[in-house]
Amino acid sequence: MIEILYKEWTVKAREAENAAHQILSVYGDSHSRVISLNDLIKRLSNLPVDISSYFKESIICLEHELKRASVVMSWAGFFQVFSENVYSKYEADIRKQRIKWIFKDLTELKENYPEAQLIDIAKDVKAINKSEIKIYHGQLAFRNQCAHPTFFQPSLNNAIGFVDNMISQTEKYL
Repeated sequence: MIEILYKEWTVKAREAENAAHQILSVYGDSHSRVISLNDLIKRLSNLPVDISSYFKESIICLEHELKRASVVMSWAGFFQVFSENVYSKYEADIRKQRIKWIFKDLTELKENYPEAQLIDIAKDVKAINKSEIKIYHGQLAFRNQCAHPTFFQPSLNNAIGFVDNMISQTEKYL
């Protein structure tokens, strides 16, 4: 009998928590806004497990108010898909554009050259346009602020927006 009551109370408590998150999610920096990101993760079902795990970790970080970590993880997920896409479609063009670059595969390319240079080459080979390069460089700069030791601390709204953008941009390269 106690087990049945416990299960019923647990279900009711979860329902109450979900209802509270729904109500609170519309308010500014409310911790409950994070709940809405769970819907975004569903859009990533086409991604390999390792990529979707970046975004899942990012959302968990947001839920625990680890905003800088959420930014870094979501950028990592996006950049993995972006770089794989550009490399698979434009490898020959990259080699023509950057004759002095030496790499045998994508892993070595990413190890030897900074992300900013990989974004630049993506524009040079026409994988992205001028506005996209500006966006990606801006997002990389924001990610770098979060990844390196500084006093910078993004707001919850900024971190949620960044994760949302990274998920949307990742979808473009599926």
